Amino acid sequence: MTRHGMQRAFERGVLEEDIIYIINNPSQTIYDDERKNYKSYGKIIDPYTKEEKYLVIAHNKLNTTVYIYTVMWTNHGGLKFYGFRDL
Repeated sequence: MTRHGMQRAFERGVLEEDIIYIINNPSQTIYDDERKNYKSYGKIIDPYTKEEKYLVIAHNKLNTTVYIYTVMWTNHGGLKFYGFRDL
């Protein structure tokens, strides 16, 4: 994980195992031409609210190494904002 990714995960209460789960089992992954990275999302339980929420992970993959740039909680509208279309 990048320093920014680690910081955001910590601030947002995102666990490393949740990040690994979504990277390996995404509901959808898209390529962002503008930022030249991938975005994947999935549903997990938010540790603060104890509710199921969408978690978006901005990442890149080089060979078998995945670099996590940031993570963020969002809702259905936020998924559309980030470019996910097949919801």
